[in-house]
Amino acid sequence: MTTNKMQHFDIASLLRFMPPQVACERCCALLPHLDGICPVCGVEYILTEEFPTYTDYFRQRGLTIQFHDLIEHSQRLARIARQIRESNGGQTSSSYPPMRALLTALHSAERFVHFTTYGMSALLLGALKLTAQRVDVRGIVSGVKSDIMMREMTDYQDEAPHLHLRAFSGEETYFPHQKIIVIDGLMAFKGSANMTDIGWRKAARGQEIIEVVTDVAEVVELNNRFFSPAWAGDHAGERILMTAY
Repeated sequence: MTTNKMQHFDIASLLRFMPPQVACERCCALLPHLDGICPVCGVEYILTEEFPTYTDYFRQRGLTIQFHDLIEHSQRLARIARQIRESNGGQTSSSYPPMRALLTALHSAERFVHFTTYGMSALLLGALKLTAQRVDVRGIVSGVKSDIMMREMTDYQDEAPHLHLRAFSGEETYFPHQKIIVIDGLMAFKGSANMTDIGWRKAARGQEIIEVVTDVAEVVELNNRFFSPAWAGDHAGERILMTAY
């Protein structure tokens, strides 16, 4: 008679699982809480009679980060990460290519996707537009060389109202040397590959570097260090009077 061997898991480790609870309205920094001043962009939130507490304001603005089932959702993202790690980035016989991991992660997003990239392909722009039918997708794209691609990213916003892109044709405004994609503040991809199908397929051949990150503290650090300061733009340091829409 055989029995399944129980895997060791200390439930006390859940006490160390503290995903971000709120996003800054201006820079989209991921934070455990936000009382007064955003520590990333310096925006100051001013209490009003309408909103005497920060909690009510962020909830009304849709800036609180909550999930239907946080543990189940985290497990779903963790399985994606495990599959790509076990396949060595898609280079083993049990291949789980990076592109598949990215598309599955985008499909699994429940709250938001943040990213920075140099260049964009039509295929991945389409994937982002599809994701933005359900969740907010915010991205900074530098080095857009094609007028057609620039129009695809800046026009037709009614096709995907939740897609928010800041696209630049050159490098002088913002050049994201670190390419990152953050999924719900729980998982991220980082490395050298841009948001192009060519780049992500080259990674499957070992010609680009893509690393999946599941340490929540590192995911938040990537978002707040590389994405948020650029997303804040000229709004950094301003004051927000907390009123309703």
